[in-house]
Amino acid sequence: MSDSQRKRAKTTATASKTATAKKAKGKTGVAKKPKTEVGKGIESSKRDISKKDDKKESTKSESSKKDDKKKESKSENTDLPALPKSEPAHDSFLVVAGTYERILYGLEARVVGSVMTLNPQFIFPAHIGCIKAVSAGGRYLASGSTDEIIKLYDLKKRVELGSLHEHSGSITALQFHGSSHLLSASEDGVICIFRTNDWEPLKMLRGHKGAVNGIAIHPSGKLALSVAQDRTIIIWNLLTGQRASRVKTPQIGEIVAWSPSGSHYIVAYATEVQVYKVGQTESLATVFSKQRILCALVATYENAEYVLCGCQDKRIHIYSADGVERASVECHENRIKGLSLVDVVLDGVVHAIVVSISSDGRIKTWKLADLLDPICKNAEQSTPGDDVMDLVAEPLATYNADVRLTCVASSTATF
Repeated sequence: MSDSQRKRAKTTATASKTATAKKAKGKTGVAKKPKTEVGKGIESSKRDISKKDDKKESTKSESSKKDDKKKESKSENTDLPALPKSEPAHDSFLVVAGTYERILYGLEARVVGSVMTLNPQFIFPAHIGCIKAVSAGGRYLASGSTDEIIKLYDLKKRVELGSLHEHSGSITALQFHGSSHLLSASEDGVICIFRTNDWEPLKMLRGHKGAVNGIAIHPSGKLALSVAQDRTIIIWNLLTGQRASRVKTPQIGEIVAWSPSGSHYIVAYATEVQVYKVGQTESLATVFSKQRILCALVATYENAEYVLCGCQDKRIHIYSADGVERASVECHENRIKGLSLVDVVLDGVVHAIVVSISSDGRIKTWKLADLLDPICKNAEQSTPGDDVMDLVAEPLATYNADVRLTCVASSTATF
C-alpha cells in the first residue's frame, strides 16, 4: 500500500471514530435530559412543601394567637363568685395572728356549751420581717410581711405551700374571697388577684400612686375597695378587673371595710371614720374620735349597723351608723391592733364573736351581744347629748402570746 493510500485510510478511520463519538455523546445528552426534568420536579415539590410549612406555621401562629387571646381573656376574667352564706362555727374556729417578732400564731377557739378556750395549734417564725397582714380562706392561710413576700399554707395538711413574689414592697393587706381567690396589697401601690387552685396571678390592679393601706372585697365578689397614701379611695370592678371610680379623700385612708350586708362601707382615717352608701360619693355620716384609730369593722346587731373601732387608748369605741358614739369598753392593757368577727354557736344560739388583739400580747374573744345589748336597752331612754356609756365586759377567752401582736384573722373553717 502506497503512502497516499495509507493517509486516506487513517483519515477515514479517524472520521468514523469521531462520528461514533458524536452519536454516543448525543445519546448521553438525551439520557441526561429526563434527569434534569426530575431535578426541576424535586425543586418544585420542595417549594410546595415549603408553602405547606408556611401554611402550617401561619396556622400555628394564628392558633397560638387565639390561645394567647384566650389566655389573655381568661386572665382578665377576674369575676369572683358570690359568697354563699357562711355556716357558723359549732365546736371550734380558727384565730390567726401575726407579730412584730415575725412569728405566726394559730389558735383553736374551742366551744363547750357556753365556755370557750383558746388553744395554740401552731407557732413558728414565718417571715424574716414583721408580719403585717394575715387572712384565712377555707383550707388556706396567707401571711404577708415587710420582707415583701406572701407565704401560703394548707391548714388541712398542715404544710407550707410556698410563697408569692409579685410585689416589690411590704405587704400591707391580704383578703381571701371564700377559698377561690386571694387579694393582696402592697406599698408598691399594686393590688394583685390570685386564683387559689394554681395560685396564678389573674390581674395586677394599678390605680394608686402611693402605698395601698387597705382593701375590702364586697360580699358579692363583684366589687373591691382600696385606700392608699395618695389620699384616694378606688372602687374596683372585679368583673372586668378595671377601676370603676376614684374619689379623693380629705385625709390618708388607712382602713376600709364593708358592712355584712354590703350596702354600706367605711373608710377610717387617723381619728375619723366616714360611712358611705354604695353608689354615693358623699359620706352619710362621719365618726369623730378623740383617740387614734388603729382598726375598725362594721357589725350588724338587732337589724342595726354599728362601727367598732379599736383605738390607742386600749378601748373599743362603738358608734351607730349615723356617726354617734354610743359606748366604749376597755379591753386591753395596751393599744388595740386588730379586730375580727366570726359567727359561733353558743348554747344552741348563733352569736357573733369579736376577736381583739393588742400590743400587750393578748388575744381575746368577746360576745358582740355583751357589747351592744346595753346600748340597745339604753337607746330608748337616751337623748342626744347624753354621755357615752362606759361599758364593762368580760372576755369569753384570753390567750397571752407574750409578743407584740400586729394583725388578726378568724375563720369558721377548722381541720
